[in-house]
Amino acid sequence: MKPIIDFIMYIVGLGPTVLIPIVMLIFGLVVRVPFTKALRGGLMVGIGFIGLNATVSILTDVMNPAIKNMISVMHLNLQVIDVGWPSASAIAYGTAVGVSMIPLGIAINIIMLLTKTTSTIDVDIWDFWHFAFSGSLVYALTRDIALSLFLASVNMIVIMVIADRTAPLSEKYLGLPGISIPHGYAGSFVPIAIVLNWILDKIPGVNKIHLDAKGFNTKFGSWGEPTLLGFLIGLIIGVLAYGFIPGMAISAKLGKIMLMGVTLSAVMIITPKMAALLLQGVVPVSTAIQAYTQKKFSGKRKIYIGMDTAVGIGSPVVLACATLMIPVALLFAFILPGNQFLPTIGLVGFVFMFPLIVAITHGDFFRSFIIGAVNVILGLWIGTDLAPLITKSARAAHFTIPKGSSLISSIDYGSNPFPWLFVQVATHKITAYVIGLVLILGLCWWNHKKIVEEEKGLSEETAK
Repeated sequence: MKPIIDFIMYIVGLGPTVLIPIVMLIFGLVVRVPFTKALRGGLMVGIGFIGLNATVSILTDVMNPAIKNMISVMHLNLQVIDVGWPSASAIAYGTAVGVSMIPLGIAINIIMLLTKTTSTIDVDIWDFWHFAFSGSLVYALTRDIALSLFLASVNMIVIMVIADRTAPLSEKYLGLPGISIPHGYAGSFVPIAIVLNWILDKIPGVNKIHLDAKGFNTKFGSWGEPTLLGFLIGLIIGVLAYGFIPGMAISAKLGKIMLMGVTLSAVMIITPKMAALLLQGVVPVSTAIQAYTQKKFSGKRKIYIGMDTAVGIGSPVVLACATLMIPVALLFAFILPGNQFLPTIGLVGFVFMFPLIVAITHGDFFRSFIIGAVNVILGLWIGTDLAPLITKSARAAHFTIPKGSSLISSIDYGSNPFPWLFVQVATHKITAYVIGLVLILGLCWWNHKKIVEEEKGLSEETAK
């Protein structure tokens, strides 16, 4: 077993920047894309990911000191420390459940494709860590590996169905043709977004408020354009971070505030361009897969390439919501009763929370921001509640707990409703199996029905 485990961990260790281009190359060759074209497509995907990671790193470099200053100004001193998604993924893959989730996840995807219960080929294997994280928490609680893997699998199947159903919206409102987002973090907010969007539709007056990317330009003129919008958001964050620090010279404050403005402006412009580079690599392989499946399967079945939510962060609405949510999250941490979770490192990761929320709201900034704020409130309470279990899982995975902290969590999947729900049902083993089976069988039946209907519609359209 050790050589197999070592190989799996080696694959995991490659990270999405290397892993996904390799997978894209393999899929391209399988569907008869010429080697050089498939290689170029895979490399373009890698280049796009490197570019997107670079823009997030740029944002992180200027945002983390700003976050620390905002925490200092607000006198926040909470006992649960945010270790961020990199640490959460290390905890997830540091257990027996985590190691098993990659081959199990690949098997689940293949079975779902063959049974027409998904239309997504999930090449984002590295991000299986979200499902492994849920399973690892259950294992820390119950020490039952069968139940842990079962609930991790339930998590994945739910997300796969969500990816299928949101793919047309992602194509229309995020500009992602032939791509779905089977990402545990982004997908988990879709049910809440659907419910809250429906509620907002029912509130008189509020249901008339709409502000999409074009709406910014209409209402704010040139200030609604991404360059100036990013600059304005950066200035707001800069003032909150540096404007109230006692003892700092005004010239130093102005310099920090201006740097924040220019950096946010750059991120708003560079990020969509990096996402476009990534899409250049995906589209040829995606097109070839569509042609291959139409040839091999009866009718016209549309297959999506499942990608990391990073492909959707190029939307100006996503970037604006995510950045403005950072000071709001810190304010909530300060005022929410019962909260002990101090989000820090993971705050920049809000860019990965919003893409599917924005798709659900049809690109509406106002609704996306409201839904995001509700998710942050729930996340702070969940992060506080799960902190003892996450800390226990971290110790089991031999993860080093930061000095000066006794409890850790993550604003990413550590404060997420899905793992929290799985933990709640895991204490009642039979109930967990029954609820899990009913949920996945119901969702798979519903999604199969939708896929068959779509396939029939495409076939009739082609016949005409």
